Formats: sequence, C-alpha cells, structure tokens
Amino acid sequence: MDAAGEEGGMTYGEVVDYFNSLQDPPAQERIDCIIPYLISLLPAPFVPAPPDAASADDSEDDHFSFTSSDDYSAAEDARSFPSPPPGDGEEDHISRLADDLLSEIISRLSTKEAARTMALSTRWRRVWAKTSLLVDDAHLRDADNEVSLVRAISRCVDAHPGPVRAARITHVAFYHHEYALRRLVASLADKNVEDLILFNRPWPLNMPLPDDIFRCAYLRRLYLGAWMFPEVAAAALVNLRELGLFHCIIPDRDFDALLSLCSKLEVLSLAMSYNCPSRLRIKSPSLRAAVEWMSSLDGMVVDGAPCLERLLLHHAIPVAERTPIKIVSAPRLEVLGILDLQLHELQIGGTTIRPGMWMFVKSSAKLPSLKILAVKVCLAIEREIKLLMTLLKCFPHLETLHIKSIPPCASPEIANCADVWESLGSCECLKSHLKTVSIQGFHTERYEVLCLKYLILEGEVLETVAFFCEDKVCFAAKDDEAAEIELMFPKNLVQDRWSFQSAIDLSLDDPFFYAVES
Repeated sequence: MDAAGEEGGMTYGEVVDYFNSLQDPPAQERIDCIIPYLISLLPAPFVPAPPDAASADDSEDDHFSFTSSDDYSAAEDARSFPSPPPGDGEEDHISRLADDLLSEIISRLSTKEAARTMALSTRWRRVWAKTSLLVDDAHLRDADNEVSLVRAISRCVDAHPGPVRAARITHVAFYHHEYALRRLVASLADKNVEDLILFNRPWPLNMPLPDDIFRCAYLRRLYLGAWMFPEVAAAALVNLRELGLFHCIIPDRDFDALLSLCSKLEVLSLAMSYNCPSRLRIKSPSLRAAVEWMSSLDGMVVDGAPCLERLLLHHAIPVAERTPIKIVSAPRLEVLGILDLQLHELQIGGTTIRPGMWMFVKSSAKLPSLKILAVKVCLAIEREIKLLMTLLKCFPHLETLHIKSIPPCASPEIANCADVWESLGSCECLKSHLKTVSIQGFHTERYEVLCLKYLILEGEVLETVAFFCEDKVCFAAKDDEAAEIELMFPKNLVQDRWSFQSAIDLSLDDPFFYAVES
C-alpha cells in the first residue's frame, strides 16, 4: 500500500512519520478529530438523517442492517415491519396518484424509509425500483455493528436496479472491509451513480481507493476523504462537474492527470492535504473555482485556466518560506483570497509582487479582471502596508476589498503608520472602481483608523465601508470620518458568509461578504 515517492512530493512513509512525530494529541487521536471536521465541510445531504440516527454518537455501535440473515431481500425486510392499520372506510387518495408522484415521494424519504414502502403493495415495490436510489449510511446507523452497516449499504445498492442518484458514505472504516469496498464501488459504477461522497475512517492513512472509481462515468459530483489514489485511468470521470479531495494521498503526476481528464470540471477543492500532491497546479479548460482549504503545499500554479473565476484559500499552514502562488494565465479571474501577506508570495505573469513595487507596477503584473480581493494583513507593519498598496495597483478594476486585520507582535518592523499612509498616493482602482471595503478584526487601533481614513479619502467612488469589532459592526458612507460613525448594528444581525460551502458556491457573487439580515 505504499505510495511511490517523487521529486517535490512525499512518500506515504514520510506522511506516517510526520503524523507519528506530532505530540499532544498523538497521530490516532489527531486523525480521529480531523475526519469529523472534514465531514462537517461536506455539502448537505439530499435527505437529512432521521432524528434518532442524527443523535447517535460516532462511537456507538447501534447501526441498522436490512437483514439479520444471509438469505436477504430488501422486500422481505420491509415486510417485517407492521402494515398500517386498516382504514376507516375513507378513500385511499395516495394510491390514486400517478407513479411519477409516488416516485417523487419516495425520493424525499431516507434510505431505510424508502425501502420500507415496498411492504405497502406490489405497486409500491415497483415504484421504489423505478426511483433513482439514494443511499446514506447516516440513515442506517442503528445496525448491530460496523459489519452489519457495510452489509446494509451493499445490499441496498445490490437490491436496486439503478440508477443511483446519490450515495453518501462517511461512517465506515473500510480497512477491514476491502472486498466489500471494491464490490460496492463496482456496483455504484455499474448503476450509473451521479453523486458520490465516500469517506474512509482511518487509521491507517493509505487505504487504497478502488480502481472502479474511474468507471463512474455518470458522476457529476464527487467528494473523497482519506484515501490513497490508484493510478489515474485514461477515461476518468468525463462528466464530473465538482470534485473535492479531502485528506487524500495522490502524487503530483496522478493529480495532474486526473485534472486533465475531467474535461467538464467546474469546481475543485483540496482540503487538509499534506504535501501529496506537493503543489496545486491548475490547468483546465473548464474549471471555474479552485479552493485550497487548510493544506500544506509547496506552491500553487495557475496556468492555462481560461474559465477560472475564483482562487480561494483558507488558513495557510506556516512554513519556513512563503508559499508561492503563481498566476500565469487566468484571464477571467475575478475573486482572490484569503491572501495572507505573511505566508503567501504572489506572482503574476512571472513577476513576484513585492512591497518595493508600490510606486510602479508594469502591465504584465496586473490582473484587470479581478473584482474582489480578501487579504490578511498587519496594518502596523510598513512592509505589509506597502504590499497591500502594491496589490491595489496590480488589480486596477478592483471593486471590493476585504481586510482581515492582524494585531502586531513586538517587532522593529512596526512603522510610523501616519507617514507611511501619507506617502502612498492613489491608484486607478481607488479613483475609479473600489466601492466596498470591509475590515474584520477591527480594534479601533490607531493604525487601523489610519487605514480606514486613507481608503475613505482616496476612494473617489467608495460607497460603503464596514468594519467589524468584537461586539458590533459599523457601517460608514464615504463622507463619514471613521471616529464619528454612529450607526451601530448588533453582531447577531450580521451574517459571515465565509465558509467552505460559500467558497464552492458559484451562485454567490461574493463568498466573503457580510450581509446584514433584515
């Protein structure tokens, strides 16, 4: 089960050694904490788990099994439940509904409840078989043990002729069920699964993902968690629109091959990946959004991404050197962030963006398409103030700027901020395009107020400034002085949109925006 090493990457052994070297908590406990967090990032299920299943603790062993015997059929299990009491003579209106409407009813039921409808009549059994299958192991959590849960999932898929609308499996440690895993993935591929969320509960980390995953030709959305990837097949996932790789081990070579073969992919996310792949290289003719979430990478390269609109980053992991983010070709990029000015090094068109460039930025280092920028910056340090100003010049058509203010540490770099801001002058985006500014983590420190005053004075088309204190949110029109703002809103009236789900949601104009609820 070893992953092959390659230049710039890590072998599986190195990944294991890294986790084993960590203390407080040890590797096993750390992984046990990571997986539930990753699952919390996933898109919402099509049908919520019933209350009894949702309240079950992960450590409990009362799972659901469709059968307690080996000669199983879903219909036999469904008939084991008591039939509804006879009616009081009133007409059965539900039975008069068309099959299409009955199918719609079944599609809104949990996995177990849908199977139970087969006990009602032969017609319901036929309708269940014609309804695209929904499988969610959270609906089957009252089985006797994990073996019963795996058996229930497999037999549910086997009993249905297909197609499978969606399968969501996040509660199984497959290390002791490799045969069942291979059979399950093969069956899902044969039955044209369209939406698949498949997580393994490690340890160990190097659980191999079955090759049949690449036979799932009808997949439109795929989220995988805690797997070691097989070698990428030539006909991989040609209809895929959305792909999430969570805590997976995939060498750079296979990651690049996978991305190149997903010719319709629109949304790509990489969460808690630890140097395998070692870097995120975005080269895709169809990709619209790329999300890196709490991963450790040697760098990111955007080259040959004509449709890319969003490049989103969250909680960079500190390393010895700044992580390079190279934007070579992304002519439609509109949203970038959260760019950490202490941890990231941005390169545009082969030019590294540095504080000393703030007076002059050449045209090849500009991205006129960018409309929204989110940055994490210490407004008390001269280098970061000038780097922020350089970024404003790199994005001449910027309309929205989100700033996350970081308090300074004791450092000789702390500047006389008033002199720095007075020396900056203006730029094209401040004169003609910047309409909205937000500052999160605002503590009314002098260096923060100086930044606000600068943006208010120089922003000739600025309409709204919002800054967020610990217990309140303040909004100011352009002509208000920051120190004289009187319009206060309680914090609970403000919606913080920034989350993994907002990052992958292309319907949101601004994934960072704080909307005031009416």
